Amino acid sequence: ALDANHVVKQMNLQHTIIDIVKALMGSDVKATGLKSLQGKMWKSGYASGELVGHIYSDFLPMLDWCKANDVKVCIYSSGSIAAQKLLFKHTEKGDITEYFGGRHFDTTSGSKKEAASYQTIASALGVKPEEVVFVSDLEAEIYAARDAGMRAVVSVRPGNAPLSVETKKEFPIVRSLLQLCGNAN
Repeated sequence: ALDANHVVKQMNLQHTIIDIVKALMGSDVKATGLKSLQGKMWKSGYASGELVGHIYSDFLPMLDWCKANDVKVCIYSSGSIAAQKLLFKHTEKGDITEYFGGRHFDTTSGSKKEAASYQTIASALGVKPEEVVFVSDLEAEIYAARDAGMRAVVSVRPGNAPLSVETKKEFPIVRSLLQLCGNAN
């Protein structure tokens, strides 16, 4: 026999869980488990074509330049590695996963606000931190990467949080990723 009270309790619990997940996502919580859940949810959205990954217009030309000049590009995101791969496989410009050589990092490497995370990534890449140029639009990440020994660059995009005066003085700022591309000659 079906217990109506049990069914109602289960439905209320399900709605509570959904509300909690939405609140965490709305607050941009960087919890590894939440990002893993997001990746699983996005998988069906990308597969159906309902979701398409947005990339800035300068991103693909920058990737082309890096590929032509043997510059490795890696991704360190608070999104899970699975979610990163989904996004880059289903962009408005098509599948661009070939540009990353499988080098994706997420919060399993540590918090993006802690220098140790960037040292872990450099070690995983088999390079010294000072051989890495790290680009982000978030000040806390820029400082952590710098504190780890990486060369940190601030990417400024429309809609970003304003930068502090100190950050503007301490770090190079790019408004296009193409500014990172040097002359190959």
